[in-house]
Amino acid sequence: MSKKQLNAAQGIEAACILFQLNSKTVDILRLAENAGMPPLYWSGTARARFCQEWRAFVHAAVAAGLMQHAPNSVLAGYLKETGSLLRAAAEPGETALLADSQAARDAFVDGPFAGYMSLFAQEQQARCPALFSERLTHGSASLDARTQARLAAVMALVISAIWDKLEEYEILAE
Repeated sequence: MSKKQLNAAQGIEAACILFQLNSKTVDILRLAENAGMPPLYWSGTARARFCQEWRAFVHAAVAAGLMQHAPNSVLAGYLKETGSLLRAAAEPGETALLADSQAARDAFVDGPFAGYMSLFAQEQQARCPALFSERLTHGSASLDARTQARLAAVMALVISAIWDKLEEYEILAE
């Protein structure tokens, strides 16, 4: 099967679309509920934090996929879109975590995103669910085994879907 060629700009746009498809608030909240996550982690005031954590994971999954399937210039172009992607994904109730400032973007990149990227860089993406749970619960009562398993399954599916889609393309350098 021949791969469809994308120029660098199209590759960046495709990566942004993959992020957007996997980081809609309504879908994130449905995931939380269907995975059996206790509502205290994804409703009320915790909602924005939960969504930010999920988006950090998705952003890292897309970046890791680009590291495998695209030139570095495309990866760099995608990472430059971080603030725009977060602003577009957030809903009005999530304003406290919007990447409207350099400080907010830095906190996102240096915090949750860096944690997931570290795991992807070490090819330890299977540890992403544990990191997600740890960051979400802040050392308080951890998620039960069933919830952890569901979360792990969904995260594996998201990684696979993103990477499989990127593999369909030959993304060219600028």
